[in-house]
Amino acid sequence: MGHTVEDIARLVGGEALGDPDTAVTGVNGLAEAGPGDLCFVRGEKYYPLLRECRAAAVLVPEPVDGAAPVQIRVDRPEEAFLRTLALFDHGAAARPAPGVHPGAHVSPEARLGAGVSIGPGAVVEAGAVLGDGVVLFPGAYIGADCRVGEGTVVHPNAVLREETIVGRGCIIHAGACLGSDGFGFVPMGGAWHKVPQVGRVELGDEVEIGSNTTVDRATFGVTRIGGGTKIDNLVQIGHNVEIGEHCVVAGMAGIAGSAKIGNNVRIGASAGIAGHITIGDGASVGGRSGVTRSVPPGATVSGFPATDHEAQKRIMVGQMRLPGLMRRINQLEARLKALEESES
Repeated sequence: MGHTVEDIARLVGGEALGDPDTAVTGVNGLAEAGPGDLCFVRGEKYYPLLRECRAAAVLVPEPVDGAAPVQIRVDRPEEAFLRTLALFDHGAAARPAPGVHPGAHVSPEARLGAGVSIGPGAVVEAGAVLGDGVVLFPGAYIGADCRVGEGTVVHPNAVLREETIVGRGCIIHAGACLGSDGFGFVPMGGAWHKVPQVGRVELGDEVEIGSNTTVDRATFGVTRIGGGTKIDNLVQIGHNVEIGEHCVVAGMAGIAGSAKIGNNVRIGASAGIAGHITIGDGASVGGRSGVTRSVPPGATVSGFPATDHEAQKRIMVGQMRLPGLMRRINQLEARLKALEESES
């Protein structure tokens, strides 16, 4: 569905500086944008590229001379651009129609709210409760006694194992698994024996779980993810982990069992968090860091083992200087040896 420049300007509270009836059919980056696309520029640094741009319209912080696209002046172009993305979200069109598809399996002992959409191949087991407006894409699996809050969307082949609780307005992306067994084994008699995992997983409201991310059920008790937290693809969250509200966890991060993550924490891609430690509120963990001990609130750490980020930067600079320092040491040793030999 297309929109006009006037529609966009009204949405973002901006001012159209050209033909308000210009059609906008999609969004793209400044360099990639073509006819029909909307893009944005942050500031003067990008104006030369804008003058070569073939987009239909552009969000700008000020009028730019010599640019072909129709301009929409707005105070914060990047924020305005993000607000326009929902206009071009094709995901809603791909959702299953309201109702239960004949190819789905829904237990007669499950409870479905109003306006639920369940696609072909989806499974809802006995005792599960789906709130109003829940969407299950094809192949989604909702285990026995799960509870899924209103407006939550579960994408294809995502799995909610038994007794998992998901809040309102959550998004579970394709292939994610919530409630698989935690990694619990004890050595006995020369073999590893499985520890039964009898806990569950709970998600607050507005949580997003990326594709192929796994959240293990607790050994006993709860693995909990707080409201508003966003978790990327391919993240591993171990048993009995507690993650607070409004955290972000980037792709391929791993959080070991019983770690406690506070509110508003940021964890970079491929970071590893050891078990049984605490990351304080507002802390940040750099990408590919290895966190082996607790991090105080508000701290920023990076590296392996993770330490204060400013100290880690100095360590990295020192490491880069090591080859030159080694050469200087070798030269000094040679001079010292020559001096000692000349005095003997």
